[in-house]
Amino acid sequence: MKKFVGRVPRASVENGELVRLTYPPFDVTVTVVDGEPFAIEDACNHAGASLAEGSLRGERIVCPMHGYVFSLRSGELLAPRGLCDRQRTFEAVFEGNDVAIYDHFSLLVTL
Repeated sequence: MKKFVGRVPRASVENGELVRLTYPPFDVTVTVVDGEPFAIEDACNHAGASLAEGSLRGERIVCPMHGYVFSLRSGELLAPRGLCDRQRTFEAVFEGNDVAIYDHFSLLVTL
């Protein structure tokens, strides 16, 4: 299943800008790189800094606090290796003039 998170205007992220989208209980950073939209949890898993205040290096986002580098595609910590968990990523798609963000989740059923 997937849940609608929110949307940002495509023009606000079209040129590699980083936009923070509120999705309680946390925020999501949204951007577009080479015509492809991406969304990743905003608070860095290492120390909680906002990735929306960081910078892009292609499909990588750099945390502004300590320079940790995460893959926008997978959320994997690329550098330095092994020091924190991967970032949660979200489905990002173009819908009209917006980038729409969806959260994939599974339902747990107990008998």
